[in-house]
Amino acid sequence: MRSRFAIAALIAGGLGLCAPGRAHGTDAITPALEQLQKQMDQVLRENQKLREDLDEVRASTQDNWLTEQRAAEIRSLVSDVLADADQRASLLQNGMTAGWDDHFFLASADNRFRIQLEGELQFLWLYNTHEAPDRHRSGFENHRTRLTLLGHVFKPEWTYYIQSGFSRDGGGGGNVTAGEIRGGDLFLYDAWFRWQLSNEWAFRFGQFKLPFGREELVGSQYQLAVERSLINESLNAGRSQGIELTYVDGTSRYQFAISDGFDDDLAQAGAIVGVSPPNTPSLDEDSEYAFTFRHERMLVGNWKQFEDFTSPPTDDFGLLLGVAAHAQMDEFGSGLFGIRNEDVAVGATVDVSAEFGGASLFASGTYWYVDSANLGIADIYGFVVQGSMYVTPKTEIFSRFEFGGLDIAALQFSKLYLVTFGTNYYLDGHDVKWTTDIGFGISQIEAIWAANFAGYRNDLAGAEPQIVLRTQFQLLF
Repeated sequence: MRSRFAIAALIAGGLGLCAPGRAHGTDAITPALEQLQKQMDQVLRENQKLREDLDEVRASTQDNWLTEQRAAEIRSLVSDVLADADQRASLLQNGMTAGWDDHFFLASADNRFRIQLEGELQFLWLYNTHEAPDRHRSGFENHRTRLTLLGHVFKPEWTYYIQSGFSRDGGGGGNVTAGEIRGGDLFLYDAWFRWQLSNEWAFRFGQFKLPFGREELVGSQYQLAVERSLINESLNAGRSQGIELTYVDGTSRYQFAISDGFDDDLAQAGAIVGVSPPNTPSLDEDSEYAFTFRHERMLVGNWKQFEDFTSPPTDDFGLLLGVAAHAQMDEFGSGLFGIRNEDVAVGATVDVSAEFGGASLFASGTYWYVDSANLGIADIYGFVVQGSMYVTPKTEIFSRFEFGGLDIAALQFSKLYLVTFGTNYYLDGHDVKWTTDIGFGISQIEAIWAANFAGYRNDLAGAEPQIVLRTQFQLLF
């Protein structure tokens, strides 16, 4: 307001200089205009000063507002930190940490002790049709329900692994008695301790899978199809109790095990040789000796990428070769058909795995020679080849072909020919995966190959091809 009055007064004064009766010469006007110019400049400077003062007041007000906002955010952050500290207080008092590192864990602050919890849930719907009075069968199933504890004690080089699981059967008709539901018994699968002697050498003892076939050694959660092949179900070495020495470097892995013998279910015929050694006392009848050896040579790639059978588009090229052998002689005792006289079983397998970054290929061949006092000489063999390809970043299609045979002089069995086609949808990698496949028995599937766990039944002679449709949801945590 002050500046406006000053400008008006100056203008009025200037006009007064030119009013009638005043001098109109140049000499009289020029000094007046100069004076007017000086006064106007002064007014403009004062106006500018007022603007600067106003801007400073506004900035100061805004800074105070921002300071209050930052203070509120800091108070909120401190509150969250304190709440988290209170939640962990009991653990911190004991010098422990807990949380999520791809899995739930508890650990000591100095990392001398660690325990990690893992879980595997596979829920399955299956449909089977084959030529029999009950031609069509279907139903739901908790295919696998497993819990695993692993970690280390005293030092990271001393690791342990304990895996248990609930059986998928044991219920059925009359499974409710006095309000108690039976079935789903808890079983021990693996229980071992490993001592990492150096970067390359490790020693393991306990119950574990013998280092034989690669298809069996790859975890059930990392398969392509809903279930492993029928060849693997009939010819794998399975679990045993024993000791194992391992050497691993950047390109080679060697495993040598001495055990109670393989979990014998050759050709789905029960214990042709030996018994099932897992979870058995030391004085139970098993084997006079049992040795297993496996060697893998990684020509290209890294060990991590060969923990499963898939190859996402982001993977690099990898090539792995494997060969394994097993030999055992059973103890003298009562066998499947009477007295067993130190039966001998010798097996060998070779495999190749290739990953192409968006596609994969696996092939294996397995052979067993059995010299049984009850059955005579038997040759059991099988071949598996499977491949996959990603059609979208999360969708994979795959196929598998299986061939198998059992030759015994006194008996005749049909050869196995089976093809499987399917797809995987990886919602979150293997952690959340949906698998659907369909299998066609090109030939008769006899009892020596049929596996209820995989959804296949025993075909009658001359029966029409058996068809199995499976869809499974998997959750890992």
